Amino acid sequence: MKKTSTILLSLSALFLAWLPGAGRRSAIQEQTPGEYLNVGLGVAYVGDEVCGDCHEPQYKDFKKTGMGRSFSLPSPGNWPEFRKPVTLFSKKLGLTYSVSVRGRKMYHTESKIHVDGKLEYSETHEVAFTVGSGDVGRSYLVAKGDALFVSPISYYTGIRGWDLSPGYEAGRFRSFTRPAGNLCVSCHSGIFRPIAGTRNRYQDPPFRQLPVGCERCHGPGELHVRERLENAPLRGPIDFSIVNPARLPQHVRDDVCIQCHFGGDARVLRPSKTYLDFRPGTPLGNVVAIFTAPVTVSSDVVKALSHPEQMEMSRCSIESNGRLGCITCHDPHVQLRGVAAAPYFRRKCLTCHTIQSCSLSSTRRQATSPPDNCIQCHMPKKSVVNTSHSALTDHRILRIASQSPPQAAATPESRDDLIYHPRSGQQPDAPPDLRTQALAFYEVSQIYPAFRQRGFALLEQAAHELPDDPEVQEAYGLVLLVAHPQSPSEAAQALQKAIDSGSTSVEVRTRLAKIRLREGNVAAARHLYDEAIEADPHYTPAYLGLAYLYEVTGDAPSSIETLERILKYDAGNEEAHTALAEAKGSLR
Repeated sequence: MKKTSTILLSLSALFLAWLPGAGRRSAIQEQTPGEYLNVGLGVAYVGDEVCGDCHEPQYKDFKKTGMGRSFSLPSPGNWPEFRKPVTLFSKKLGLTYSVSVRGRKMYHTESKIHVDGKLEYSETHEVAFTVGSGDVGRSYLVAKGDALFVSPISYYTGIRGWDLSPGYEAGRFRSFTRPAGNLCVSCHSGIFRPIAGTRNRYQDPPFRQLPVGCERCHGPGELHVRERLENAPLRGPIDFSIVNPARLPQHVRDDVCIQCHFGGDARVLRPSKTYLDFRPGTPLGNVVAIFTAPVTVSSDVVKALSHPEQMEMSRCSIESNGRLGCITCHDPHVQLRGVAAAPYFRRKCLTCHTIQSCSLSSTRRQATSPPDNCIQCHMPKKSVVNTSHSALTDHRILRIASQSPPQAAATPESRDDLIYHPRSGQQPDAPPDLRTQALAFYEVSQIYPAFRQRGFALLEQAAHELPDDPEVQEAYGLVLLVAHPQSPSEAAQALQKAIDSGSTSVEVRTRLAKIRLREGNVAAARHLYDEAIEADPHYTPAYLGLAYLYEVTGDAPSSIETLERILKYDAGNEEAHTALAEAKGSLR
């Protein structure tokens, strides 16, 4: 990967101004997605700078929003969180972290001091990218070859300080080994360029546009730019060369926001689809299915990336019959802050409600800061259960902030079922197909064990009915390894089917290699380990498995060399350190 200063290519699309707000909905005629001509995969992205040539006010305003500042190259101009060298000690992990700047570049370091006071290891990486606008905080990505990883420390605006990155405080990740996966990178950046079939490897340069841009909501702008430069006549009452989200049908309109602002507990990509396949103006359900678990969350906290789900629970949304959407209240081109936000959103509330409908006296309403602040009472900020030091607005729009919603917008048929959030325009009320449901249960059951029994039954059925589906066979094989660890032959069959059907998973190859070695097929195991390492040079389980293979076949030097390869990119890996010490001891 080349130096990050050469990364920005600038390729996105044209901005059309679109006016949200319930008061304007009746004057806007909805268009069907098929009428827009830039939704096809043959239309190219052109870049935000092109948008700014004709839509300068919207372009400049958007660049000041959180989305317009979502991803950047670290530089003295955009690291206000860094004032002086930072040192952070995590008592829980027993590790020390530091942030430093040398030559106008930011570096993050993780180190561990042994009980005798000596340095056990130290690992330093230059920060390649800054993730986040700073409204809530910033995380950071480091590059190892063509792969991107999340730094273990982040800056949190709420505490004006540094702490462990999300997921690290719970022990789910360690060191500089958390992959910056396609979904995370896709939603935080403008246009990303992944290497197909990998979890966190990217082309050179990895981004055509760094922050989220105009085309994320309006779709690719090539056709629109060409036709407007040629002064081509319009094909109808509006310009169909580029998507205007405010004119879309309700479910497709909201999909533009939901693509990134609703994570769910499980996301299942449709066969052969990637997140790059979604185009604004088309149903998100054609690309990915979203599920949530019916798990009760305290009314004092909210989940990150759950605003659309919260809003669907609100009485406002239910009684609007779906007319209430994200852009009813939010203008994506402008982000209001502080005292300017309260009167703006109050006016939005009063398009449906009246001053007389508020049960509080005028004196009580004037006592809020700023005065008459509907949001402070009905949509207060609450702690985020899955992100430390953060608070986000509660979009359930409760009459009394401490109460539960009047009803859920979507409920499961039984307590062991998942809530399906259909986003498909073809069959909006249809239940999920077997493949989608089985993979959703597989994903959710890794977080909530209560869904494992139902999930296994669905996955077993799907594996028999869909023998050539690589994702289904992969999930089934991995589950069988846990369910029947002493009899792995059936799991091996499923994992082999997954590979034969086109699975690129390094985990599948590594797990199958271990089985082949137990069977005595050393050559097959070695081949699978080599394939996994070639596909993902930073996948530690493959190296550990290969080192063990060398050990049991009497090739201690190759085992030592393989373990040392791990420590070159993950200096603090304790398992590799222990195995290396044992391997070296066997040579004495």
